[in-house]
Amino acid sequence: MTTPQEIFNTLAAIPTYSDAAVLPNSTDTTLHIQVSLSQRDLERNVRRKFTRTVVASVQDKSKPIVLSGPSVDTGDAVAQAISPSGKHTAILRSVAGEKKKHFVEIWSGGAIAHLLETTATHDDFYADTTFGTLEWSRDETKIVYVAERKKSEDATEKYIYKPDWGETFTGKREPSLVVVNLDNLEVKLLDRFEHDMSPGQAIFSPDSKSIIFTGYHRDPQAFGIVFCQNRLTGLYQVNLDGSDFKTLSGDLKSARSPRLNPEGTTLVFLSNTVNGPHASCAKLCKVDLASGKVSTVVDIVRKANATTGFPGLYIDQLPKKTWVSSTKIVTHSSWRSRRTFLAIDTESGAVEDLSPASQKLGSTNVLYADSRWILSTYSTPTEPWILYLGQVSFEKDGTLTVSFSELENTNVIEKAAAVYKPHAWSTLTNLPGQLESLEVLYLEPYGFKSDAQKASAVGGSKPPLIIFPHGGPHSGYAAEFSVLNLVLVSLGFAVALINFTGSLGFGQDNVEALVGKVGSLDVSECEAVRDYIVSKGQVDGERICLTGGSHGGFIVGHLLKDPRYKAAVLRNPVTDIPALTSVSDITEWGYAVTDVPFDMESPPTATLADPEVFKTLRKASPMEHVDKVVSPTLMLLGAGDRRVPPSQGVTWWQARQNRIKRDQLTGAVNRIQMFDGTGHALDSVEAERHSTYSLASFLVEFTREDKK
Repeated sequence: MTTPQEIFNTLAAIPTYSDAAVLPNSTDTTLHIQVSLSQRDLERNVRRKFTRTVVASVQDKSKPIVLSGPSVDTGDAVAQAISPSGKHTAILRSVAGEKKKHFVEIWSGGAIAHLLETTATHDDFYADTTFGTLEWSRDETKIVYVAERKKSEDATEKYIYKPDWGETFTGKREPSLVVVNLDNLEVKLLDRFEHDMSPGQAIFSPDSKSIIFTGYHRDPQAFGIVFCQNRLTGLYQVNLDGSDFKTLSGDLKSARSPRLNPEGTTLVFLSNTVNGPHASCAKLCKVDLASGKVSTVVDIVRKANATTGFPGLYIDQLPKKTWVSSTKIVTHSSWRSRRTFLAIDTESGAVEDLSPASQKLGSTNVLYADSRWILSTYSTPTEPWILYLGQVSFEKDGTLTVSFSELENTNVIEKAAAVYKPHAWSTLTNLPGQLESLEVLYLEPYGFKSDAQKASAVGGSKPPLIIFPHGGPHSGYAAEFSVLNLVLVSLGFAVALINFTGSLGFGQDNVEALVGKVGSLDVSECEAVRDYIVSKGQVDGERICLTGGSHGGFIVGHLLKDPRYKAAVLRNPVTDIPALTSVSDITEWGYAVTDVPFDMESPPTATLADPEVFKTLRKASPMEHVDKVVSPTLMLLGAGDRRVPPSQGVTWWQARQNRIKRDQLTGAVNRIQMFDGTGHALDSVEAERHSTYSLASFLVEFTREDKK
């Protein structure tokens, strides 16, 4: 296989784990595990969702004997939840047609016990990680979920503007709590909350008489919410009829992801700094429900612990099932350039990395935990996802130990294994003359075997190098499986995934070190990585190219001042920060990264009217250098991008076009593609597929050995 299409189509067949749970009908030695996965359907351009039951026979700390049942397509089911006893299952289902219809199904004894159409009560269900909810009460008489409130048909009210929640939530304006009483089959949409607050992540109180939820504030302004943990949020409690509203998170301006311990006495949650970087080091807090006291369990970590290396918590949401005892939780979190398995004592605040030695290098996702069992997935840049079962045990002194065994893996397609197995990867650290926090995940094609390299799509005795910074900028690469990266490596490229200063997993001081230095520090570090790798003599220094999306595309735009790059692909890049502030769903991003003051509780009215502010934002923008670009470039844009609207990429592309025409630059290459029906991540199946084809083909076109 030597074309991007062949390689992508093969790798895209590998399914991805989305959830797993040990079912209540399990015994101490026989586990019934429900596994949920998704897979790209390249014929229909959709992601197919399916489940299967895995039966595992286990003895204490021994390798389980595993039997997997057939997979079942879940079709139009939006979400499902099994009741605490395991006797009932709730399913939220949306059925397409001339008019979409919504149903709540309650299954018992293998058949539908109740089928409730809710189309007249509300619009779409929410099943995302921000607002999405489907929870049973402990007494199994009620369920709660979140759905979109129906828009008023009143001749006046229907035209009143109401902002939505931005990227990935276009048209989603009023997530609302819905309670279904199974005793009388009443479906109740709770009234709006004060200040137009949007509820999400709801759970029942221990006595099943009230609901605890995360409230997302839109007063005074609704900022785009996805990928942004610095928003104004809080934890609240309300009775099932909407009365007796109260705050649980005290004076904290940020609180999300409530998780109640099995005894119903303690609620843990996450809190981040409001304003500033969109993602940062979180602190884990708890509420004693009897007293209402709020306290910090694990505080923000400024610098990684000198002894253990613990850099702090970098978590968007805690696992839904996170408690292994009344006082301990498990979760995953970024730890430098990997994602690792952590156990946290909610009384002492002690944090332990319990990843087994075999999983220290790659990345773990915790899917489920209880007092006996943990389910997690693990992958590396050259190894797809493996589902692990962890057997939990406690020593007499309370020490938690977990013994992991492989349950199953997604390495079931021999043709795909032949694509990813030949390659190698490593982590580059402590680059000479650079900050300690600069780290690189380095993917090597064919283990640098010259015969295989010569036969690759790009040819040559040494591979060309792709410099690939991440977006954010406050995010980061984890050592995990990626179809795009494997497509590039399989074509014969060496790929440098750069965690520059400002990346998550290195301490809060590192997050803040990039603020005010975007377009300079991040760019110079990418140049340092390029020079370091070239100096090792393992890549072809005359064949270096670039790619990056969002802030990664922003960095690429700056790097293109240097004419030596053979080609560059920019995916939904930030090109002009001042212009972005008026069109993005995150209007404050440009101020946050350039260190211009911006308070979300009291947003400024005309910051760009200040010439110095405009100058600061513009100086950091790649548009300042567009006239210097001579390398072949390809722009890939999502027509529905709310985060970095396509006008940013189009404007940069048009500026290049104008210069090419003005200066009659014969042979200059400046291409652009627009993908309908997708947003910032270009993650619809069709957009992912064809943007990968285009990106890889473009880089091959201009870096092939015969192009030198």
